[in-house]
Amino acid sequence: MSTFDREQLADLHCNVVRAIEDRDPALFASLYTSDGRLLTPDGRSVHGRDAIAEEFGNWLRAGLVTQALENVQLTIGDTVAVEEGRAIGEFAAGSEVHSNYLVVHVRQDDGSWLMHRDIWTHVGADVPAEASY
Repeated sequence: MSTFDREQLADLHCNVVRAIEDRDPALFASLYTSDGRLLTPDGRSVHGRDAIAEEFGNWLRAGLVTQALENVQLTIGDTVAVEEGRAIGEFAAGSEVHSNYLVVHVRQDDGSWLMHRDIWTHVGADVPAEASY
């Protein structure tokens, strides 16, 4: 059995950064379970990899250029791990979006871990009007 740990979390976040740098919505969506869900700050529920890829493409078109994380905490079980922290998304226009986030990771039958639920709330009034990220 594969236990979720900080090394796997670091690999996951490297893939998120790579998806942003490569402008690759399919890569980003592949980090989620097939029935994964984004629960956005505006109340939408984005369900499934195709919809997640489309949403990620919207973030890229809104100017997302990088993401960094702070204060990451993990609660780890046998088949579920919960990640909590603060994300800072930087946009091409020079603005940043600060969010508190919670991600539920689920262990797959092959021992790998994928994101299953991803929810975040914006912190402060620094959110670009066109960005739901």
